[in-house]
Amino acid sequence: MVYSTKHGTGVLGTMEEPLEAVAFEATIEHAQNAILSFIAKARPVSGKDLADYKGQNLILQIDDGPALGVVIVHVEDGEVVLNLAPR
Repeated sequence: MVYSTKHGTGVLGTMEEPLEAVAFEATIEHAQNAILSFIAKARPVSGKDLADYKGQNLILQIDDGPALGVVIVHVEDGEVVLNLAPR
């Protein structure tokens, strides 16, 4: 297993619609082609408050990368903490 840190941008949204462009820093644990854990701090580019979406299953479409099912687990000072959504 390998741990890495990724800085990037993407769009956070639902299956139906994109909600907000975000900048994020993620710690990723992966083995070969599988992501085992993903924990990210993300901040909406516009400064929009995403507290209403805490606990909901969302999609993070990473620019030039994969789309991941995530859930907001914590909100503080405009920043959200994302974990992989449960299956």
